[in-house]
Order: sequence, then structure tokens, then C-alpha cells
Amino acid sequence: MGCICALFIGFVALECDAQGRSVRDSVLFSPYMQVHGGVGASGGDLGLRFGRGGHVGTGIHVKTTKNWFFGAQGSFGFGMELKELGVLSNLLTPTGQLIDNEGQVALLTLSGKGGWFTIDAGKLFPLANTNPNSGILVMLGVGSVHHRVHFENTENRITQLEEPYVSGYDRLTWGVAARQFLGYWHMSNNGLVNWFGGVELWEARTWPQRPMNFDTLTADEGPRFDAMASLQMGWVFHIYKRSNPEHWY
Repeated sequence: MGCICALFIGFVALECDAQGRSVRDSVLFSPYMQVHGGVGASGGDLGLRFGRGGHVGTGIHVKTTKNWFFGAQGSFGFGMELKELGVLSNLLTPTGQLIDNEGQVALLTLSGKGGWFTIDAGKLFPLANTNPNSGILVMLGVGSVHHRVHFENTENRITQLEEPYVSGYDRLTWGVAARQFLGYWHMSNNGLVNWFGGVELWEARTWPQRPMNFDTLTADEGPRFDAMASLQMGWVFHIYKRSNPEHWY
């Protein structure tokens, strides 16, 4: 991340002559930060384990005077519906219940969590009825992805789902990913309303990271093909100087 920040600062220094121009009239150089979120559905081998879920994230990029985009971003996935059968099967009673350390029926929620980080490059294609800094945005990225089963216990402790035992149940998986985004990018003429929205896809070649699953007494096989498609929206904080008055946004 330190190298990325250094590149980010370098771009700012090289392109400072592009500041001070109007969003409406000029294609601007603009370093920016973003926050984003979305909802999506899993595919491939990931779709056999998890269903729908949400994600939130952030990123830093630069938009050049040629409408090219460069930067990096990361997202955290949460709340993915667990579809894989049999997780914790060796811990359940004959009636299908899980007992906690106090001898009570455990109130446990199982879901999927994960994260992906990518280095990105993209291109903006302005539309006829927009300013030259708004239009159709195409982004491509490469990076890493990981995911696992998450156990949310709201009551008493369950020793089998604490370290070091939980690693035998969480199905931790990691690999390399490719990301694509297609959507609309908006920079308002007054510089105050800046957002984007569209469809995000990622595909990954992943490998199980645990030597054995305690519930099945077998190891997951790899490599896997994991994928996700989601609708994503984000808010953008630009760093450029308006021509008049001279304030930073």
C-alpha cells in the first residue's frame, strides 16, 4: 500500500498543471478516493458454497486528462448465504442441534465472509449529453481474493468454534482474481455530486487453505473456480481545484 500511495502522490505532482479548470469545459486530472458498496450473487464453485451477499469497500485512484483511470481498491464481503450442507455435522446432536459450553442449545448463525483487493486500470468514454468528465466507465483489475465460513454466536462460548479448532470448520480459501466493472461515472459541473454505479464481476482461481475439515475428516480439493456478479454503487471524493473560487474539494 505504501508503493501505491507513492505513485498516487507522484501523479498529483506531475499533473498539477491540469488543476484550476472547469469540470464542464475540460477533461480534468483528478486524484480521488471512493467508498462503495453492493449486493451480488456467487457463481462457479463459490456458488455451491455461498449464495447472495453484500460488500463494502474503498479505493484510491487517479483520473488523467486522457480519461484513463489507475489505482487500487479493496472490498469486504459479508452476509453470504451458506448453501454447503454438512458444515458442523460432527458437532450436532441426533436432533440437529448444537450445544454450547453451558449445555444450552446454541444460537448460531453461519454465513460467508471474504475480501478482494485489486490493482485497477480503466477508461472513461464521455457521452454526447454529458460533460467530458462523465460517461461510461470500463475498469479492469487483478489481485487476490479470500473467503471463509463465519460463525456468529450471540450467547455462550462454543470451544469447538474458537481457535485453534475453528480453522477445521471455516473452509478458508484464497487465490488470484480478475475484476471487471462496467457502469456510469458522474462528475457534476459544480464538483459537489460525484458518484458511479454499474455491474462488477470477478473471477478467481483459488485453493483451500486448511489441511482438513473436522466435520468431514477430508480436505477440500483444489484448484477451484470462484466467481461473483454484483450491482455496485459508490461515492467519490475528488482532489482538484476549481477555477473560481479557488477552494479544494
